[in-house]
Amino acid sequence: MKTTRYVGLLMIISGAALWGLSGPMIQWLFQNSELSLNNFLVVRLIMAGIFTLGLLHFTQKNIFGIWKDRRSWIQLMIFGVLGMLGAQYFFIETIRESNAVTAVLFQFLGPVFITIYVAWQTKKLPTMLQFLAVIAALAGTVLLITNGSMENVMLSKRAIILGLLTTLGFTFYTLHPVSLIKEWGTSVIIGWGMLIGGIVLLIFKHDFSVVQLAQTLTLHTFSMMLLVIICGTVSFILYIGSLNYLSATETSLLSSIEPLVAAIVSIVWLNVGFGATQLLGGFFIVAAVVILSFPDSQNREKQLQTYM
Repeated sequence: MKTTRYVGLLMIISGAALWGLSGPMIQWLFQNSELSLNNFLVVRLIMAGIFTLGLLHFTQKNIFGIWKDRRSWIQLMIFGVLGMLGAQYFFIETIRESNAVTAVLFQFLGPVFITIYVAWQTKKLPTMLQFLAVIAALAGTVLLITNGSMENVMLSKRAIILGLLTTLGFTFYTLHPVSLIKEWGTSVIIGWGMLIGGIVLLIFKHDFSVVQLAQTLTLHTFSMMLLVIICGTVSFILYIGSLNYLSATETSLLSSIEPLVAAIVSIVWLNVGFGATQLLGGFFIVAAVVILSFPDSQNREKQLQTYM
């Protein structure tokens, strides 16, 4: 195995583990502070956006060229608000309403929604393998919500709605910027998306206050918030960097450790309880995503780019 391949494997495994870890950290942060969602997201998105764009500028990347193309910056604004901010907002709200593992699993359903969308957009039925993956994902979601008993639903109605909105948010987050990424690069789009999302939330949510932020955070919780921001940003950089050494299929498969890390950390650290049937549901969801990461599924998704 070449050294570069070892580097790629280390990057994607580390990035997926950090993203899986960030969910329980966010859950702990909101359980142990009076921090508001808006304050947290404003700080997280703006800091991560500035850090990412600053790093790109330092490496001589053209980060301002996109603003000279009217069509591109309009699409970028849409992505920043509906994609980046929307996905992050509903993801964290799902964590607050339920727990980190549930939020990560709903996020993980994104590829299933993408498969359905691609089939509809290209007017081609999914392959039998893809169809089975969709069925497995839907069955897993039902088991996650009900723990095998329709009379004893484990998640609140609000948690289910927020979870589905998280799935839709990450689906839009993946599909919308396809053409932008092809033209300007992933890092530039994500960096600006985070900064735009944070600034828009800051402007339209008038409850942001540095004083209130300082009053609601102890040194311990402030350190945790910074750690969450760093973990999320570094995990993205590692994921993008791994694509230089590994195929998209391999990175998709290895990123499946995200919910596993989130589950282990939540159970051991946060004492989150899960029924055996719920865990089986989580396994079905992860298995469905693994199936959809196979090359045939990747090729089908590439067909969509001609429609966007």
